[in-house]
Amino acid sequence: MRPLASRLNVMSGEGALSVFARAKELEREGRSIIHLELGEPDFHPAEPVVAALEKALRAGKDRYCTVAGIPALREELARYLDRTRNLQVDPKSIVIAPGCKIALFLALMSIIEPDDEVLYPDPGFPGYQSITAGFGGRAVPYELAERNQFQPDPNEIAAKITPRTKAILTCSPNNPTGTVYSDAAQRRIAELAVQNDLYVLSDEI
Repeated sequence: MRPLASRLNVMSGEGALSVFARAKELEREGRSIIHLELGEPDFHPAEPVVAALEKALRAGKDRYCTVAGIPALREELARYLDRTRNLQVDPKSIVIAPGCKIALFLALMSIIEPDDEVLYPDPGFPGYQSITAGFGGRAVPYELAERNQFQPDPNEIAAKITPRTKAILTCSPNNPTGTVYSDAAQRRIAELAVQNDLYVLSDEI
């Protein structure tokens, strides 16, 4: 059999999933496990959510929708952004994704060319590195140091921008530290992006 694409070697191997698989094996052996490896809630959807899903299914709303997502949902999200953040966004610019990782995958796939660089927070979500590498890019870390209360240092980010830099990834609240980036840091990152014509991918899950 022919080998699979080599990009799978860099896009796989996220440690949390390996730990999760091993934890499940131990549970099957009768061990009691407290799961800290994945960001999975320890509760089920609230009853109104379950009822709404059941109502939608009984109404036959189980068919394919447009690729970007249900138009009414995208329109409501545009109104939400206007109401809560004073952002005027065209609903046609909103895409619904089945999870943050898929959204990140699609966003990076859309902008990364081979050898492009993406600045990402360290510590941070392991997918930032593997997805970037999978598309032929280079993930470049910027430090979230304890001595700085795990806040990003815009001066460090500025120093790491090169002609190959394509995007800056931010994660606030940060995974795994929980740190919320300061307004000043976020404004400075936005300024750097404008000055250097960079994309900002803001992970806010």
